[in-house]
Parts: sequence; structure tokens; C-alpha cells
Amino acid sequence: MPNLFGMLYIFCVLIFLPNLFPSASMAAQDTIPPELEEMAVPGGDIVAEVNGQKITRQELSEFLIESFGEEALDVLIRRVVIHQQAQKLGITADPQEVNQRVNALLEGEIGRLVKTWGMKDQAELSEELSKKGMDLPTLKERTAARIRKAMEGEILLEKLVERTVTVTDEELRQAFEDEYGEKIEAAQIVVSTKKDAEEILKKLKAGADFDILARNESIDRLSAANGGKMRPFGPNEGVFGPATAKLEKGQLSDIIKTDDGYHILKVINKKPRGNEQFNDVKPALEKLVKQRIVRKRREPWLDSLLERSEIKKYLITY
Repeated sequence: MPNLFGMLYIFCVLIFLPNLFPSASMAAQDTIPPELEEMAVPGGDIVAEVNGQKITRQELSEFLIESFGEEALDVLIRRVVIHQQAQKLGITADPQEVNQRVNALLEGEIGRLVKTWGMKDQAELSEELSKKGMDLPTLKERTAARIRKAMEGEILLEKLVERTVTVTDEELRQAFEDEYGEKIEAAQIVVSTKKDAEEILKKLKAGADFDILARNESIDRLSAANGGKMRPFGPNEGVFGPATAKLEKGQLSDIIKTDDGYHILKVINKKPRGNEQFNDVKPALEKLVKQRIVRKRREPWLDSLLERSEIKKYLITY
């Protein structure tokens, strides 16, 4: 059984400290977690005792600054910058949306931990926690409290960037094709030279197994691991769409040259166009396209905002 305390510590650190998009509503002087405040003895200076040896709040503070100082300070700076800009423009984060995202993130991360550590389900995790004097609901509650500010900031950042986004009709039409247009499902074998491709094509036409050749011969190891299967694409998309648009299920393409090498494609299936009408799904498409653009723009936008801000750092680490 894994070290649960180590696992949960890593979980909290990974999910909390590296988040680059937290809100600024928590100022620097408010960063001491409530748990530490509760644990402090009267006077507030001693945070723990080990075999009679006292560990002071100052020692804890110095350790945390040594370990996470620069990164944590940058997180706080980003919080403040995002919060200032949101306040300036009258933008707020809906508490209900914050809670939904926090809960979704928690469930996803805990689910991955359960899988990573070979547990059957959350019930087994809960049993192990109870042996340590802890319980899963309390863990979720405390972790949610720690990441709520980060999620607020992410939502604020998205709303700030979304104000700069204008979706064109051309982008909506392309999104409509991407979501509801005809799709070709294919597998590929990629090799380095035309001669190698000709040999592969000859073997395939003689009855060789495409899946086995893809796994053993293809230099595109990502698709090779899955028998050459590719992301579905449209009949007019890139170079592969037109090259396979007229092929039937099970047929092979000619050799296709790209910057990545020489490709041979096999059509696995063709998904016909959906029955959806453009005007009926246009609002959903606009939301989808905006989300995609925001994801691409938010980091450059935040970097630009930071560059325009007057920031002075006084943190000294040893």
C-alpha cells in the first residue's frame, strides 16, 4: 500500500502551487493556511514539537520560502494582477461556476490517484484514510478551500481574455465542419524514405497485416502504438483529407509525402455528415470557438499584462 500521507501531500502541492491563473482576492499577508492557525499553541510561535524539540513558525516560514518562495511569490503576483484588472473592468467570478470547477477538478485528481496507486475505488481510499485518522470528505473539503482561489482566478482570467475575442463567421463555419461534418477514420504507416514506403505498400497489397506493420515499422510512434490509428479528419482537411476522400472503407491510399516522412493510409471507417443545421447550433459553436481561442490567448495575454504592470520583488532566499 502506498504512503498515503506522501501521496496526499504531493496531490495538494501539485494541484495548488503550480496553478498560474489564481485570482488576487487573497493578499500576501493572508497566505497562512487556516490549518496552521488552528494548530498553533497560545502565543502562536510554536507550530510543532518533536521529542521535546520545538519547531517555530519562523522555521516553518523559512523552510516554505526556501522550497517554494519564488514560485509562490509569482503565483501571488499573478493573482494580484488578475484581480486588479478584473476589479477595474467590473468582472466577477460566479461562485456556482467556481464550485462546479473545483468539484470536477477534485474528483478527477482523486480518481487519477486511486488508479495510479492501484486502488479499486474511492471507497478503498476512504478506508485507508480512516486508518490514519482521516476521512475523505474532510480531505476534499480542505483541499477545495485551498484551490478555490486558484479556480476563481482562472475564471476571471478567462473572462478578461474573452473580452478581446471576436469570432468570425468563417471560424464558425470551420467549427461546424469540425464538429458535424463528414469524418474519415484512418490508420497510417509513416517511414523515412520513398523506397521504404514502396516496400511497405507492396507488402500491404500482398496481404500483410496493416496493424502489425504500423506497430513495427512506423516512425510515428504515437500512432504506431495504436496500430497506426489517427485522429479523425474531414475530406477537405490538410493533405490527408483529399488523398482519402474518394477511398472506400478498407482501401489504401497512395504514398503521401509530408515534412514528417512518407505516409500510407488505410481507411477504417467513414462517418457521414450529421443532420444538425448551422443556425441551430451556431450559439453552441460560438461558445466552443471562444473557449478554444481563450485557451490559446490567456497565457500570452497575462504575460503582456504583467509586462505592463509595475512589479517590485523584495524576496530574499538563501
